Amino acid sequence: MAVLAARQEEPNSEDSSSSSTAVAIVLPALFILILLVLVVMFNRAFLLPRIYRPESPESKAKRRQQRISRLDKFVKSENFHEWCSKHTSERPGQFTTTNPLCVICLDEIEDSSQIRGLGCLHVFHQHCLDDWFARFNEFCPLCHRPIVQQKAGRFAKVVEQQQRRRSSSVTDVAVSAMV
Repeated sequence: MAVLAARQEEPNSEDSSSSSTAVAIVLPALFILILLVLVVMFNRAFLLPRIYRPESPESKAKRRQQRISRLDKFVKSENFHEWCSKHTSERPGQFTTTNPLCVICLDEIEDSSQIRGLGCLHVFHQHCLDDWFARFNEFCPLCHRPIVQQKAGRFAKVVEQQQRRRSSSVTDVAVSAMV
C-alpha cells in the first residue's frame, strides 16, 4: 500500500506531457472550429442574405418596381430614331450608328424600338436594361460606368476621381505626342 500511495503522490512525467500535448492540439482545433462557424454564420446573415432567406414574390415585385422607378427618374425611355437624331444634332460628325446591337439580348435595335440611352452613350432596349438594372446591376454592361449617378456619395466621388485621372492621363499623353 505504501508503494501505491507513493506512486499516486508523484506525478508521472509521461502522463503530464501527453496531457499537455493533447491540450495543445485540442484547444487550437476547437478555436479554429468556432471561428469557421462564426464566419459561415456571418456570410449567411450579412453577405448573402437573398440566397439564404427566401424572398416572397410580393416583396420581390415591390423591390423590382422601386428599382425600375428609380431608373425611370434618371434614364428616360425613348424611341431609338428620336434618340439618334437628337445626338446627331448635338454632335455633328462625331455621332454615327450602323447596325446598332443591344449587348444584353444580342438583338438588333430597330428605329422604332423603345430604348434607354445612358450618359455614356450606350443604348439598350428598354426591357433589357430594366431587367438588367432590376437584378442589382448598377453599371453599364459595356463600359461599367454607373447607370444612375450617385448623390455625392463616397462611391460616386471615387468614380469621379478615377475618371478625372484617366482623362488627365489621356490629355497628358496627347500633349506629349504633339511635342
